[in-house]
Amino acid sequence: MREETDSFGYKAICFQFKRMDNLIVRHIHAKLAEEGFDEVTIMHGWILGYLYRNREKSICQKDIEDNFSIAKSTVTNILKLMEKKGYVTRAADEHDARMKILKLTDEGTAMQQKTIEVIDNLHKTIEEGITEEERECFYTIISKIKGNIEKNRRND
Repeated sequence: MREETDSFGYKAICFQFKRMDNLIVRHIHAKLAEEGFDEVTIMHGWILGYLYRNREKSICQKDIEDNFSIAKSTVTNILKLMEKKGYVTRAADEHDARMKILKLTDEGTAMQQKTIEVIDNLHKTIEEGITEEERECFYTIISKIKGNIEKNRRND
């Protein structure tokens, strides 16, 4: 088996993660485009997913800001575009008219359900031939990497 290296000729886990991330994102966008969906940014997809998973709750813009650690102005622009595309609506809260409650439209729900299908198929594709033992090894390594990053962040 050929060892994967970055463009400098050495193996570096962070570069391999980035390469894999790029491949996965391109695959997801290509599959969604095949299904007739226009370009959905990753952040739009995360927000659609968040609203879909929390559709029984009252979600406002502040919840999006806090959950994804993004600025108010960024969220405002994203939500305006998502509203323009017909994926979400904003309505005044019945208890506080200043607060706008976000709801997925039927089109936004359909988009999220199709996205889930594409991602489920992607999981099947990329995990093909991986044993449960290999999966556990992968999760152990990922956990150690995250721990190293967190430990380093605390020391900064």
